[in-house]
Amino acid sequence: MPYINLQQAADATGKSIRTIRRLCNSPTSKDYITYEDGKLQVEVSFLEQNYPMVNMPNTGMTPKNNIGQSHDMANQVPVPNGNSHNSEKLIHEIEMLKLELKYRDQITQEKDKQIELLERSLLMLGEGLRKDQEKQELSLEENEPATKKRRWWQW
Repeated sequence: MPYINLQQAADATGKSIRTIRRLCNSPTSKDYITYEDGKLQVEVSFLEQNYPMVNMPNTGMTPKNNIGQSHDMANQVPVPNGNSHNSEKLIHEIEMLKLELKYRDQITQEKDKQIELLERSLLMLGEGLRKDQEKQELSLEENEPATKKRRWWQW
């Protein structure tokens, strides 16, 4: 993705340079900024995610809609260029990803069933342990003889 300097970013978003600089100083923006010739550069797509574009920056990109805002690259679907091998390869990759997704769903369902089974087992064991503890407490209370209350002084 192209990078633009702070002044171009401020012009493109209609925000002040200070606001763009605050955005660049945030911890989440470290992957989207760079320094060239000692000047701070911001990635255009990161800028679009945070502020609406009022004017398109002059980076060689053309607007893709009537408002002047470009769509994210993730929303664009690659169009085969007539090469049947390339399109077959893409179709095969899509099918493989679908199979992988089904497999992961199956594994997730199996894990959920196993977790549910273990939770039920723990509940059953917990109830059994509580009953045993109650029985032990009752038997200890019955077996203890009445003892004289101890005092802290010895005379």
